[in-house]
Amino acid sequence: MKYGLFTKIALIFLVTLILAAGLARISFLVYERMARRDSVVAEIAAATARAQTMVGPVLVIPYTRIIKTLKPADKEDGRPLEVEKRFADRLLLLPAELDVQASLNTEPVRRGLYQAVVFSASLAFKGRFAAEGEPVKPGANEQMILGEPRLIIGITDPRGILRAPALTWGEQRVDFLPGTGEERMADGIQARISGLNLQNPWSAEFAFTLDVRGTQSISLAPVGDATRIAVRGGWPHPSFFGQFLPEARTVTPEGFTAAWATTRLAANMDHQLNAYLRGQQGLDGLIGVRFVEPADSYVQSDRALKYGLLFIGLSFIAFFLFEVLRRLAIHPLQYGLTGAALTLFYLLLLSLSEHIGFAPAYAAATAGCVALISYYLIYVLGSMAWGLGFGTLLSGVFGILYVLISLEDYALLAGSLTLFGFLALAMVLTRKVDWYQLSEGLQVRRGRSVADRQVLNEQDSAGG
Repeated sequence: MKYGLFTKIALIFLVTLILAAGLARISFLVYERMARRDSVVAEIAAATARAQTMVGPVLVIPYTRIIKTLKPADKEDGRPLEVEKRFADRLLLLPAELDVQASLNTEPVRRGLYQAVVFSASLAFKGRFAAEGEPVKPGANEQMILGEPRLIIGITDPRGILRAPALTWGEQRVDFLPGTGEERMADGIQARISGLNLQNPWSAEFAFTLDVRGTQSISLAPVGDATRIAVRGGWPHPSFFGQFLPEARTVTPEGFTAAWATTRLAANMDHQLNAYLRGQQGLDGLIGVRFVEPADSYVQSDRALKYGLLFIGLSFIAFFLFEVLRRLAIHPLQYGLTGAALTLFYLLLLSLSEHIGFAPAYAAATAGCVALISYYLIYVLGSMAWGLGFGTLLSGVFGILYVLISLEDYALLAGSLTLFGFLALAMVLTRKVDWYQLSEGLQVRRGRSVADRQVLNEQDSAGG
């Protein structure tokens, strides 16, 4: 079957669309495996404890406001009636000073092909509460009744509490009780504070140690007027997140250390916390550490797939240049088989990386696909030198792809320069091509190409 130039271009475009559908299906498979991994991580967290967020300590002071008003006199007895209304609420008092020292131990927990990072943390809290006097000023015709204060710490997953903590409040030692008593932040612990005279200026120091277990990440709310947080752990790939990044950090293959310092003016935590507990907004001003997997094979496979159609297109352009420059014709089906091999590279990469890691999987998939395509092209192009040369070129293209995957900050720049280089090469190589005569010339070249392949097959049969 003979094809004109534009018919052949249309067939190659159709083959490209079919291969693009195959790449899309492999991309869906990557996301499916990622979803499966996330579900396994959730299962591990469900069996241990989820990502932990700790909010506190916060001193909650409940109070009842009694408002007395006089109702107009009754017509019968002529005396005014006194009406009493009661409103219950609570006041949140944040620490004047808060210092948190956190020590983390991490370990990966595997389940099948997937793993989650489980940590145990020992957090030493200490600081000071202070107030100038009566926390809530009554208005005219009002009376305030203060309840028993309680110190609360919100914890996302209380199942992760390893040991029952005890609070040192001034000279007192108080045991924590389960729950916070707050509807919006019910999970956590609380301690009842007795003997505190809230009517006069007061100050009290506190300290406690909280040992918790969790999965993947830990975060804290900087609730103090002046907050200092120091975290150290053994995970070599921490990702710091939240409203504030650490002022100082050190990351080594053995672990990391990080330190934060914030103030009430910067965090505005009293407003945020009041609004959060009243259900008006989320709690945004957190400080946290996430234990990430830097060599996530699914993320890197997804990055590689983003360049899949581009690299198949570049291979087809190289094929077409061979047709133009070497004066031979390549059948659209041969384009399709070569493109299918390039598409299966990504499936091999995905499946191998789940077992041996991304870098070895990339090397193995590249070696297999390049060897197969080179062997096939020796017969398609009718020359061992041209077939091996195309395989060498393809190896370089896969090497460029690996560099693009590895780069993060410079990936766009490297990709743009690579595309510009390939375009420039194609324009230089075809600068003297007469495209109007090419369609007729392809028919003659096709006959020569068939003869060349017949000679090569006869030589291969004689050698066998």
